[in-house]
Amino acid sequence: MLTRIHGGAGGLLVAAVELLGIVLATALWVYADARAHAGRGRPVVSSVGSLQLTTPVAWFLGCLVLWETIFPHYIDMRGGA
Repeated sequence: MLTRIHGGAGGLLVAAVELLGIVLATALWVYADARAHAGRGRPVVSSVGSLQLTTPVAWFLGCLVLWETIFPHYIDMRGGA
């Protein structure tokens, strides 16, 4: 249970922690999903310029660093599988 924190800075801190939790949870899901796809012989791969996303670890790190861009891109690249 979250305790209500009065004041703008406390609310901002709670929002930041929640956002980081969402980013971490979705990045972990991307890693697990990409690993499962690779295990079935259908890896999820993408190349944009010099950026190569070819392994579950690359997808995980990409989501951590550029979540707003890489997470939707992963969803698009994995298709309906």
